[in-house]
Amino acid sequence: MKTVCVIASPRKKGNCKQITDMIINKINQDHENTTEIHFIDDMNIKPCQACMGCRNPENPQPCIIDDDFRKIMDQFTNEDADLLIFAAPNYFGEINAQGHIFMDRFYSMTQKTSNYLKNHPKCIIVFTYGASDGYYDEYINSRSRLFESIGFDVCGVISAGRGKPTSSIDENLILKIEDVVNKI
Repeated sequence: MKTVCVIASPRKKGNCKQITDMIINKINQDHENTTEIHFIDDMNIKPCQACMGCRNPENPQPCIIDDDFRKIMDQFTNEDADLLIFAAPNYFGEINAQGHIFMDRFYSMTQKTSNYLKNHPKCIIVFTYGASDGYYDEYINSRSRLFESIGFDVCGVISAGRGKPTSSIDENLILKIEDVVNKI
């Protein structure tokens, strides 16, 4: 199995990274796996330019922006990668800017485009925040549906509040991770 992990947090040792490490460790226990980890802050990802090239019915094409977003998503379009782990912090009740710019480019991959993920690769989504557990779940679940809209099979969403795991790791977080990994 090949896993691609995209982390939207600018903190390279923060909650998103700690949780994705826990997920990857659990996957590695259960599966033969290779993992690529990408921090959006280190990547060249441009926002959607609304050129509509991806939606041209006579000549459908991949997003015309040849950047790191395309390099990551091409792995799923070409069926080289099996699992995406996407992790982002929630700032002021919404996904941070880095995560938003990455997800904004999903516009080029909806069912109305030739870039839709017909092979339905697996996906695990992680959102972290400082409020109490579950506080932003309605928002988080609506954002996670965007992954389904481009063809991912979302195995689970890990919503981790109270600044965890940096503040402390609890058994509920570990159980969530085990439950999600068991679904891949």
